[in-house]
Amino acid sequence: MAQSKPSIVIIPGSFSPDYFYFDTVDKLREYGYEAIVKNLPSASRLPPEKAATLYEDADYFRGVAEKLADEGKDVVFVTHSYGGVVGSEAARDVLKTQRQAAGKTGGIVRIVYVTSVVPPVGTSLRGLMGDLLPSYLEVEGDFMRHVDFEATARRTFSQIPFEKGVEYAKKMSRHSAPSFTGELTYPAYEHVPVSWVFCEKDLILVPEFQTSVIAAIEKDSGNKVHVIRLDADHCPNIGKPIELANAIKDALVGA
Repeated sequence: MAQSKPSIVIIPGSFSPDYFYFDTVDKLREYGYEAIVKNLPSASRLPPEKAATLYEDADYFRGVAEKLADEGKDVVFVTHSYGGVVGSEAARDVLKTQRQAAGKTGGIVRIVYVTSVVPPVGTSLRGLMGDLLPSYLEVEGDFMRHVDFEATARRTFSQIPFEKGVEYAKKMSRHSAPSFTGELTYPAYEHVPVSWVFCEKDLILVPEFQTSVIAAIEKDSGNKVHVIRLDADHCPNIGKPIELANAIKDALVGA
């Protein structure tokens, strides 16, 4: 029997542990999807471990997708923020069209970018975001961390109660500084259908930034991006997890 629904792999944003996405994952599973979220290597190591690069993140999630594809499953990457760079890079050689050409089953059939950073080839997250990067990140060696929890709450978790936002800011992990400078080498968005969950109240990746990235994807790919608009801040997985699950479900109609 053919797989009725694709398997969903959520690639988190920077500084974000996997459990930040559990409510969205649970709702997607209620809808009948196989939904998976894993920790980024770049957000789950601590000194004296070596900070993970973008390419280590991509290799890890490519492995997750390949395992599902080898089971004959269609796969959708759902990326959040920094995860957009990872998902674009990680899809190399795992697209369903690529696997079919090699006589294999399964593979990635769509990418859903949730208010993501999606640079052109040869550009890093830092290069694309520029001045949009929060100035209150503290860098210790090859690791970054949030130290001004109130500023993080106001900008990253702006739609939930301030005190709750501060609590979440304190739960954010350290993150690899080198991962922000890794340049994209594979533009998966040129080779697979793309949806975008547009977070209209995002104070990190502001609407103007999201609009510019969508326009660049459309120009480079020659294809229209399917946009779902959400009245949400930078982390709808925290403030509006059910609405995010619904938006992802809407993006997968026909995937």
